[in-house]
Amino acid sequence: MKDVIELRLKEFRSVDRGDSGRLFEELVFCVLTPQSSARRADGAVRELSSRGLLMDGGARDIYPVLKKWGVRFPAKKTRYILLNRRELESGERIKKMLMADPHEAREALVEAVWGLGYKEASHFLRNIGYSGVAIIDRHVLRGLVRIGVLERELDVSNRRKYLFAEERFMEAAQIIGVAPEALDFLLWYEGTGEIFK
Repeated sequence: MKDVIELRLKEFRSVDRGDSGRLFEELVFCVLTPQSSARRADGAVRELSSRGLLMDGGARDIYPVLKKWGVRFPAKKTRYILLNRRELESGERIKKMLMADPHEAREALVEAVWGLGYKEASHFLRNIGYSGVAIIDRHVLRGLVRIGVLERELDVSNRRKYLFAEERFMEAAQIIGVAPEALDFLLWYEGTGEIFK
């Protein structure tokens, strides 16, 4: 999987962080993924974007698309899209949050973006080419148990717990000798059977 993972990470590193529309599209993808499959979230974002609804659609336009694609909690996530579009000026403010340090950028995103927690903010940052943060989801937690880094799956429901699990993850990546974002992809692949985003 090394070549496949490296190719995907190269694609993420090539994202133009100056393109506010592209940033907003990726942010919406990460807002839609909690408790929904990444494939469904991606399908919804692609349809919203191709129909011009991501930047200009109202709730009555966005909600049916999320529902059609099977995104969980479509009403709440429609609201998040609209709030983020307004408050983030469709991505312009996101560019200002993208500091050189990924941890500082993540803190700014978690604070400012509706529907984004540590996992989702880490996901967003990885998908636009950052390294040094981990996407601690159930697949990664199970993988960390499987390879002996953790004795059991941890609760990562708050900042302190998330950062503790992330620290264990980073230590494992360093010991194994792989970039954290590559280890994340490998554990996700083992849990889902695919490399996606």
